[in-house]
Amino acid sequence: MTNAQRAFIFLALLGAGAVAYAAPRRAGAAAGGAADADAVPQAGGGTWWNLIPAPPQPFTWIGAGVMASETRDMEAIEVTSIDPQRNVAAFLQAIRQAEGTANQADPYRVCFGYRHTIMSLREHPAITGEWKGERLTDEQCRGAGFGPGCVSTAAGAYQIIRPTWERLRDRLGLRDFGPAAQDAAAVELLRETGALARIEQGDLQGAIAAARRTWASLPGAGYAGQGMRSLQYIQTAYLNAGGALA
Repeated sequence: MTNAQRAFIFLALLGAGAVAYAAPRRAGAAAGGAADADAVPQAGGGTWWNLIPAPPQPFTWIGAGVMASETRDMEAIEVTSIDPQRNVAAFLQAIRQAEGTANQADPYRVCFGYRHTIMSLREHPAITGEWKGERLTDEQCRGAGFGPGCVSTAAGAYQIIRPTWERLRDRLGLRDFGPAAQDAAAVELLRETGALARIEQGDLQGAIAAARRTWASLPGAGYAGQGMRSLQYIQTAYLNAGGALA
């Protein structure tokens, strides 16, 4: 075989390999975009803190939103680079996980106790009148500093009660009770408690300590009669949602 023949065969094999490599990449691009594109959604198609996919749902709840059990452990997937916006998005997801709303078909339409699904998101359901709230147990009332027979109007993905919602709505100029408005209200609550700056820096434990009196499900909240998540559970949910630790 001459040198020219050998060169021809080598080039032919090289070309066939290139075609075999390029074909699946073209197929991937045709199915949904460039094969090497960053898989993390970009801001612009919706509110940025709604872009993080939900981690697995490993727990069950009973009664008026009280945690019953964690059915299995989640394995944390840690991200090392700190992105403040992504950290906030991940912490919001962890709150939804802790509060149990992430388990529902539409977390933003959940009412405390799960007896009513919000029909209209034009306003808080306790304001529109479609829901009167859910009576708490005497133990829960005492834990919240109220007498027997108190009623919770906690609603939405972050279980915001009516007075708190009205205050945040007016401050932020929110026009409805939709997902973006609920997210904005939750971020403002994080800002008020001092948790926002901490979570932006990757200080998860500091953020939890600052926000735990706002959400009874966070570790250390200490509200009688209401279930709390463990620090490990919150951290796993946060990491799986793309948050990073300092």
